[in-house]
Amino acid sequence: MAWKALEGRRAEWESLLDEAKAFAQRVRQALGEAQVYLYGSVARGVFNVESDIDLLVVSPRLPEDPLERFTFLQRLNPGRVEARGLTPEEFARLRAKGALWWLEGALEL
Repeated sequence: MAWKALEGRRAEWESLLDEAKAFAQRVRQALGEAQVYLYGSVARGVFNVESDIDLLVVSPRLPEDPLERFTFLQRLNPGRVEARGLTPEEFARLRAKGALWWLEGALEL
């Protein structure tokens, strides 16, 4: 019985991962160059039915304006993805400050 529950949980995780990968593909089609990281509860495997899919997009081609950047990423998202965007310079600066602690355990897609 427990084995079936684990199989079901794995299938749920794989479905969420597929959705994240599909979003990453749409990002790369729209921007070309981009790194996409899955972080949060889905990456750690501790998600629940209400969990969103946390992604970080790093690309030099993201809009500079934060509101435009948010809007751009939301337009690519038909599902449960909650995406943040940073330029490579912003990413490097925040990483150097230790401000990207929430990316610990992230998976690059």
